Amino acid sequence: MNRMGRDFMTLIFPANCKLCGGARVRAESEICSTCLVSLPRERNYRGYKNNTTMRIRGMLSFERAFSFLQYSKKSAVQRLLHQVKYQGNLSLGLQLGKWFAAEVLSQAGHAFDIIVPVPLHRDKLKFRGYNQCLVIANGICQITGHKVIEALDRKHTATTQTQLSRWERFENTASEFSLEFPPGICNKRVLLLDDIITTGATISGSAIPLSEGGVSEIIVAAVALTQDI
Repeated sequence: MNRMGRDFMTLIFPANCKLCGGARVRAESEICSTCLVSLPRERNYRGYKNNTTMRIRGMLSFERAFSFLQYSKKSAVQRLLHQVKYQGNLSLGLQLGKWFAAEVLSQAGHAFDIIVPVPLHRDKLKFRGYNQCLVIANGICQITGHKVIEALDRKHTATTQTQLSRWERFENTASEFSLEFPPGICNKRVLLLDDIITTGATISGSAIPLSEGGVSEIIVAAVALTQDI
């Protein structure tokens, strides 16, 4: 179908924004421009002492840390990430990775060599059918060109941690991860990617085997940082 035909079909059957439900034009991917602009950003991600850095400081060894969006309950960001995580909207996850890379990671000067997504346990992966962090990582890859390596394995099926204290979450994830593919990470600067950082326990647990496996640097990245912990 040529461009004129696609434009005509969009006029007759307009695509809907995944957030507000209103019509979006062909050039808008997944959500309308109004919703995209209104998503709350972590504005101080360019600095070394940003909110993400302060959240995980002292929990792991890392070079820099970035988050894209502010996550709070019953917010547009929560609805957005739930569509990716639980409703199988993989195209939205891919687009989130692209937005994250273009708007945030480009400011970091691409100071990493490879992207390592936080893994799901294989039982949860089998049930869900995909790892949302891997989907987002592939979106980042499309913008930056950096290779994505699934270097980590998750040993346990993670139980809910919503009722646990920050220290209990840290203890719960300290031995949860192991290296699955170590040859590709030695002496590399790794962008360690998660979808949401809450207490930092999952990122911290993921970083342990990477550090032990010989990476030169860890740069922490998350699509969203929780505001209400």
